Amino acid sequence: MHITSKLVIASAVSILFVQVALALSGTNKASDYSVIALKNCDVVSDKVMTAKQLEAYLALKQQEQKMQILEMPIQNIAQEISLYTDEIEKLTELAIQETDETLHINKAVLEQQNLVVEEFNKFMQVHQQSFDALGEQGHMIGQQAEIFETNIKANLENIDYDQIQVLTPGSQLTLPSCDNSIKVLVI
Repeated sequence: MHITSKLVIASAVSILFVQVALALSGTNKASDYSVIALKNCDVVSDKVMTAKQLEAYLALKQQEQKMQILEMPIQNIAQEISLYTDEIEKLTELAIQETDETLHINKAVLEQQNLVVEEFNKFMQVHQQSFDALGEQGHMIGQQAEIFETNIKANLENIDYDQIQVLTPGSQLTLPSCDNSIKVLVI
């Protein structure tokens, strides 16, 4: 791993820990957060979060921040993946020329394509742990989202709603979509 990559990751992790420490430092009170339930774009419930709901919400946000940090190097990798795939596609077009009557295969270009594919496979192997980490973090977010959803639903029993919105300190209710056929959980 390059030194600059290590520095970027170390800096991002440091920022995450500071943000999490601030979030969990008691500056967040459940009474500063509320859960708005909507039905057909009308507010049917507006409840202050319980301490348990806030804990689940902040834990979910923490997992999302970890995901953002893990995605940072992947964004750079994505550019290189795009370059590899573009080169492989161009070489494929050059290697195989087809008309209505003929099929011409340029073995030299095909061999060049195979070399690029091998380079690409090695590149992907080097970065496989980053992809694995993203997958694992996605699983963690899914688990935390289920915990959050369970806590929120417990407070909305017997309420008919099709959208939920969490209002955080300083935020306001927004209605991004009032299409009744779409169920949205905005966090």
